[in-house]
Amino acid sequence: MKWKKIDLFVPGEATELVALLLCEYGSNGSIIDEEKSHGACVCVTAYFPVEQEHIICRLKEKLKELETRGDFKGAWNISESQSDDSSWLYTWQKYFHPKKISNRFWVEPAWEKVKPGKDDMVITIEPGVSFGSGLHDTTSLCISYLEKTIKNGDKVFDIGTGTGILAIAAAKLGAAHVTAVDLDEKSVVQAAVNIELNNMAAYINVSCSDLLNSVVHGTDKADVIVANIVSDAIISLLPALPNYLRDGGIFIASGIIDDRIEDIRRAADENGFIWIDEQLRNGWYAVRMRWM
Repeated sequence: MKWKKIDLFVPGEATELVALLLCEYGSNGSIIDEEKSHGACVCVTAYFPVEQEHIICRLKEKLKELETRGDFKGAWNISESQSDDSSWLYTWQKYFHPKKISNRFWVEPAWEKVKPGKDDMVITIEPGVSFGSGLHDTTSLCISYLEKTIKNGDKVFDIGTGTGILAIAAAKLGAAHVTAVDLDEKSVVQAAVNIELNNMAAYINVSCSDLLNSVVHGTDKADVIVANIVSDAIISLLPALPNYLRDGGIFIASGIIDDRIEDIRRAADENGFIWIDEQLRNGWYAVRMRWM
């Protein structure tokens, strides 16, 4: 399968901002390669589906806006090329190494094992073509919240599961059953691979769905729903959640870029949720709220 490989050469101080921008525009991750530079600029690389049209034009417009606003100064350049699955896998093997992403969890690639501490848990990930490693701040923030929230026997829904990492974490933390869904069929296939790698197939069901559309709702509601998706999708999801979340149940959401947090707060209030707390890391928010 072919992908659009986007290379942005930007001033060094703008790399984190540009990485956030790439995620907001639909990439599931980006790589800041400080060894690959052009003068004072550093390369930020991301991958997009080939069918995502006009991405270069949209990124150029946004970069010009940020430059005019004074968010960064200096020359920048953007280029596009095609890449296939094998080059993506090579890229992950170069940059994806074991990392402790929360108080209790390590994430390791299938090709490089970690030696965890006595009380640590490990999630093994084969990214495949779903472009996720679990190293993004939004994922680790969600896992930190799951550690504080999941109780033995809980029922959990994971919306936008990607590689399945949040579903796997919930099961390892004691959830009795996890329903994991994603709109992208390739992500669902890869999530199933990772669920098997972690011996969690008995606890997790993964399927293709647009948000919660294919999940049957009724009396058997979730104790916890987690969604690491974009802000607009979270806002669209909130009105439907009471049909799927028990009274007193917890909704954990991330993928919220910092300038959208007030939109999320307002939507939560309008739909009757009680705001518990929030965390901000490197420009991304994760939030936790309770259904009445």
